[in-house]
Amino acid sequence: MTDDGGADERARNVEVVRRYLRTFVTKDLAELAEVVHEDVEVYGSGTRVRGRRYPEAAVSSPGLTVLDQEIVEIFAAGDRVVVSLVQTYRRDATGATTVQSACKMYRLAGGRIVQFWGEQDTYGLLRGLGLLPDGPITF
Repeated sequence: MTDDGGADERARNVEVVRRYLRTFVTKDLAELAEVVHEDVEVYGSGTRVRGRRYPEAAVSSPGLTVLDQEIVEIFAAGDRVVVSLVQTYRRDATGATTVQSACKMYRLAGGRIVQFWGEQDTYGLLRGLGLLPDGPITF
């Protein structure tokens, strides 16, 4: 016996997450508001914050443009969607480009993202854009 209702919910949740991720390329904050709850909880890089203003700030980072995005894998189970992806960024001031990998998990309710967790290679991003020295760090 198949659970068509569950499959429909998973497909809707995947589409919501795809729409959210697309905003990093389009910078469409209206679309972001449609798919991310205003009190979203965000976990990652040792922090926990609440509020849509945090993903809005990430999407609209001045001087940093997402040129390309590739969803490597996307998997839905219940109210969760897990994604691995790579994004190609350009530092607008210098034209430098680099690729950043990330793995994220989203929880959805009522057709919107209400929580997400994730990690991305921020160190690699900063090195690739020339914002950190391209060499080993001494501890």
